[in-house]
Amino acid sequence: MTIKTIIPIYSGDKYSQDQLLADGSVSIPRDRSWGIINKLPEEAPITKLLHPEVRYEVTDHCNASCIMCPRDKHEHAREHGIMNQEAYERSINEVVALGAQKIVLTGFGEPMLDKRLELKIKYAKSKDLSTYIISNGSILNSKRARTILEAGLDEIRVSFYGMRTETYNAVMQGLDFDKTISGMTEFLRLRDELGAKTRVQVSYLEMEENKGDTEMFKAFWEPKVDAIEIWRPHNFGDGRDYRERDPNLEIKSTCGRPENGPLQIQWNGEVIPCCYDYNNQIILGNAFETPVLDILNGPKYRLLRHAHRMKEFNLFPYCDQCDQLLPHADALIYTNRHNLPPEEAVKLSNTDLYNLADGKQLEKQNMSERYLEKAV
Repeated sequence: MTIKTIIPIYSGDKYSQDQLLADGSVSIPRDRSWGIINKLPEEAPITKLLHPEVRYEVTDHCNASCIMCPRDKHEHAREHGIMNQEAYERSINEVVALGAQKIVLTGFGEPMLDKRLELKIKYAKSKDLSTYIISNGSILNSKRARTILEAGLDEIRVSFYGMRTETYNAVMQGLDFDKTISGMTEFLRLRDELGAKTRVQVSYLEMEENKGDTEMFKAFWEPKVDAIEIWRPHNFGDGRDYRERDPNLEIKSTCGRPENGPLQIQWNGEVIPCCYDYNNQIILGNAFETPVLDILNGPKYRLLRHAHRMKEFNLFPYCDQCDQLLPHADALIYTNRHNLPPEEAVKLSNTDLYNLADGKQLEKQNMSERYLEKAV
């Protein structure tokens, strides 16, 4: 199934629920959407975050063009930028009051391209929040490594998709194998020198272009860092076709994200259902303009949760084509973070190990001792 990028034309308030229901992301006309919403059973209003983690896309810019990443489909599909520091701090104040415990400062971009990233980390730490970033590690020169560590970052996950110059550079196009290895080695050295508690995880995607390096990756990185994971690539919404997009409704089930979070706030404040929506095709509101609880309790979010609860995924075509609705236990090849079988592991958020399908945190006895050593 091919889903076209939605670039709607708005009149009036772009983030009014009326406009959001008519922006093209819902498959039925606005009046029919309202008809369904008005007939939904009454529920107690949401009064706190559905999930104790909030993700902030500090920037959607990136210095790489990795072959598994649909950056080519992103270039002209939405506005690009870096998250405003003041807006971010106001938002942090709000989500802390709603139960946030962990902040992930990454979306569809390389977070270290935000020159204020350290300030964002420090502000979150000042509110007793755990902080986490996902990075390609290419900007970890000695100066930046030190400032990131001194800011108090709790955890970094580095994507590293090749163990030879020719494989790494072919997959992570625009980056340089030797430079990234050098930077990461310096980061680990500085971490230990400073006595920082920052956990380091390295992630690998096994593809045709680099599968000959998988065992080298495991042998090289596992002794050096706190955790590694090896996965097969996913489709990234409509961006790539690594997995089958089965239209059979019977085998689909909710990914759990509309029900159990985490809250995803893009660089300009737009709230989307999850990180797979890299072009903001399902906008649920704007957290820099509207209170978060108003968005979570808003008609469009309620309609999205209804669609997932009732398996009426066709109401949201972008969700309907997503491979996260399909069985994908084979996606996980190896992890040393926990002891769950693959069919349970794929239900977890890759950041805080929260079970999105069942709405519960992974218990510590299921985590590896090594991963727990640097407890946040």
